Amino acid sequence: MSITAEQVAEREFEMSMGTDVVCVRVPVSWYGTLCLPDSDGEDEEWAAFKVWTFGDNLVAERLCAYDVDMDGKGQDRTEVDYSKMRRVMLRRALLDWSLDIPIERNADWLTKECYSRVGKVYAPLMEALVSEYEKSISIADKEEEKISRQSSILFSPNSRGVNDACEAISIFCTYGNFAEKFEIDRNKLFDLPYREFMLLRMMMNKEGEATKRANKTQKNHHAGTRIAAGSTKPRASRGKSIAM
Repeated sequence: MSITAEQVAEREFEMSMGTDVVCVRVPVSWYGTLCLPDSDGEDEEWAAFKVWTFGDNLVAERLCAYDVDMDGKGQDRTEVDYSKMRRVMLRRALLDWSLDIPIERNADWLTKECYSRVGKVYAPLMEALVSEYEKSISIADKEEEKISRQSSILFSPNSRGVNDACEAISIFCTYGNFAEKFEIDRNKLFDLPYREFMLLRMMMNKEGEATKRANKTQKNHHAGTRIAAGSTKPRASRGKSIAM
């Protein structure tokens, strides 16, 4: 089914207006009927994906999990086939694209017939589109470093907040904690964008680490200000500890 440039533009605009859609673009070059990703390409292809949620990731991991025998010790370890995971991601998340292949969905998945047609698209282009989509989910090393720096400030004993807060800090401070702080129950958690879930989980880990450090410092402080009086048990000092 052929679609005009005007229809493509209209569909793309509609997709870009939705908050539950991720639009990715890949520069390409055409060689006859063959379309390949090309950083210097004069053309461009785009694809629209649904926002990948924690629930989506849970379903995909279950479909792609397999057991690995641990040296015949009778204990298996569960691994995830990430090549298969990317294919599952494509089938579950692809909503529309600029290629001349219609996208047909049934409930939360591409139909079997549609997925078969999509699978015939040249592999490098498909991999490029999915890789761009994965960037909307993943947390880069540089971002994680910024989270570590800002969380040290946020969770310090005398913190007054963080200036120019990163996405993780902003989300964490807005939502608080999954159940206790922002009342996200099990069903709502499944609909949470997976990237936000990862960022929030990272922030909760950072908060836990900061709490442990603060408790340890407080414990050491109390331990350092106890004095012994004769043969009696140690008692807390009423004075301040000073360096001699």
